[in-house]
Amino acid sequence: MLCLEKGHYLGQLNLHFWPAAHPAAPILATIPRITEFAIMRFLLVFFCLFLITACQDNPAPDSDYEDDFLLVAHQTMTPLDDDYSQDMNLKALVRNRIADGPDDGRWIRTTLPWLRLGSGELDTRDLDRLGERAEPLMKFLSTGTLSRVEDGEITDTRIADQALYATLVERFGDKVQQLLDQATATAVPLPRDPRPGDTWHADAALWGLPSVAADYEVLDRDGDRVLIALTLDGDGVTGQARMVARWPSGMPEALRLHSTVTLPEQNARVEQRLLLISQSHYPYPVRDWDVDPIQAEMQADYTERRLADPFFMEAGSLQPLRDAGHVNTLLDSLEDSLFYHTDEHRLVTTGDWALAAPLQQQTSFHLTGLGDDAPAGLALNRLAESGGFYGLAEPGPQDLGRDLLIPTPNHPMPGDEPITVNGQASIWVPGEAITVKQGDDLPEGTRVLEWDERRVDLHLENEGRLSARPLDADGEPLDFAVVYRAPKQGDTSADTFVERLTLGAPPAEVSLLTEAPIASLRLTPLQREQRALTFTVRPLPDEPIEDPAGVRHEASPLPPVPERLDGLLEGMELSGQDPNRLRVTGPAGLRLCTLTPEDGAAHHGTPLRFTWAGGDRDRGTRPGFELRTEDDQIRYFYDRRITVEARCPTRVETVTLTPDAPGCARFEGDNGVVLGEDCGGIAHLDFAAVDDTGLALRPLGEDENGVHRFWGPVKKVRFLRGRDPQSRTLTAELPELPQ
Repeated sequence: MLCLEKGHYLGQLNLHFWPAAHPAAPILATIPRITEFAIMRFLLVFFCLFLITACQDNPAPDSDYEDDFLLVAHQTMTPLDDDYSQDMNLKALVRNRIADGPDDGRWIRTTLPWLRLGSGELDTRDLDRLGERAEPLMKFLSTGTLSRVEDGEITDTRIADQALYATLVERFGDKVQQLLDQATATAVPLPRDPRPGDTWHADAALWGLPSVAADYEVLDRDGDRVLIALTLDGDGVTGQARMVARWPSGMPEALRLHSTVTLPEQNARVEQRLLLISQSHYPYPVRDWDVDPIQAEMQADYTERRLADPFFMEAGSLQPLRDAGHVNTLLDSLEDSLFYHTDEHRLVTTGDWALAAPLQQQTSFHLTGLGDDAPAGLALNRLAESGGFYGLAEPGPQDLGRDLLIPTPNHPMPGDEPITVNGQASIWVPGEAITVKQGDDLPEGTRVLEWDERRVDLHLENEGRLSARPLDADGEPLDFAVVYRAPKQGDTSADTFVERLTLGAPPAEVSLLTEAPIASLRLTPLQREQRALTFTVRPLPDEPIEDPAGVRHEASPLPPVPERLDGLLEGMELSGQDPNRLRVTGPAGLRLCTLTPEDGAAHHGTPLRFTWAGGDRDRGTRPGFELRTEDDQIRYFYDRRITVEARCPTRVETVTLTPDAPGCARFEGDNGVVLGEDCGGIAHLDFAAVDDTGLALRPLGEDENGVHRFWGPVKKVRFLRGRDPQSRTLTAELPELPQ
């Protein structure tokens, strides 16, 4: 904890680190002193060595002390004489490395490759824009502190750059040592052979806190992983924490800390929630949704809205569970599907949405580090895991501090070289399905929280994972909605926040909702298999080229073919005439039909055509064919009568061609295809070029020789061929333009 005798000293130190032209300077100049205090305390207090004291007779090798940590924190600062409070969020990457020190002892250098406050009001990725004015801070961030370790305890901490240290001492005197004394290592004692139930009382040093006494208890142990509970009680300090420590080094794998500190000299009370994980060793995806209590409440509100207004999926629309072989093929493709590009100070990665959908259903992943060939000055950010495969595929245009790759100050952006990122995947392989009714025994790790007529709530504990489908009285699958959430999702208490850290995977609750009574559930237990991941993140080409590296997929251009096609024509409906936007909707399989406006239909000389358009649940719009001009510019038409010929096949066959059996197609190289005119596919539907995953590859366009090129190796070509078509004439009246 940074405790200062005079408020003006902190302001002087801030001016030294935050130049007046820095984006954060106007904020620092206008915010109250309590927030200024917090910013500086955030900066220095995380230059610490994350260490737990291990027994002297259990020495650990030097390599055990080297690690990278992700730190996410939230603070609420309240004046003692006022109820008004201010919130601050922090994200940081902290790096520990064995280093040469002033003597022959074991010294560890702690640096801060990345620091982000708030919503980016201060982000160290911006500092290089300021040139010499930001040099002192950049030097401090990159050189960090040196800590001496003796018998598992920190005996000395100093600023690594002695010239910078001398400058600070000259300006601030013994206050510099005060800062270092209160920004040293996290140290808690461990028994020689920790076992569940062991308790003791001793001093501790934890991030952002002065030295404080704590009661300790070993809650659980799994090999060299030890779960410890801490109850803090010191001078003006209360709180609790849970930590997963690695044995014998005592280095933390994960920490959840909640503390309240009263600072009379600052007229402030600071409540802190902190999450820290080892980027190399924490074996589960990062979930930080509850560090900020406001975000946790918003997440709970969103869940309640989904429960109140569920989105029901058709029983037949769900993708089947795949075996491990197929999932591994998807993961092989995923390893080649990531690309990066620069966006000002960001290094933005994008991936493959089409791959994310099947993987998210029965796979999870976490990252373990960058490859040895990674460019200097690049850091990995495991917050990129928080959005799952969808977040990896499309992080979004806003900078939320969750980019996969973080460039650090004083280093150039990566150029055109690929970057290797390592990780681990968990594949949930389906076992033998069982059918259960209310009151029946469930698979291990699963229990029923509530079973109502049209809703069943399940609790899934740690490794207990399964696929659940509600059935009707005849044993047929029902249309249903599913909502996942964390237990006690809306509970923002300190106890719940801390207790979410266990040795296992976080538990989950799932609600199954239907529109018809639920007679039973079909449960498919899922068993975990693990495999390594090695991503090759390539620079994204500015323009598509004929044969780019990597792979990219897209949604298949081929619609699903229903078992029965005899009702397509009769089921067609006209809609949208009132807003003068004509749409033809109908039953499943409508997209197989061809809709043609009457001969000569045009809008000011531009021919009209029907284009397939998706639906919009919020607006109550069904998918269907929409009337537009050929250039897609005009979609509203007034005061005219439109006659449409609809032709639908009564039989459809799926044609599959391969390089070994090309049929009417010609395969050119690894990624080129020419489809002959005699193939006879449904005219308005494109063909799909697929790779080993069975997913459609993204088209790159047609080259000068008429060859269709795709982003990845083409293994098969699929298209649909219609047979025995039937036709129907439709007429629509579009009213005149309203006066």
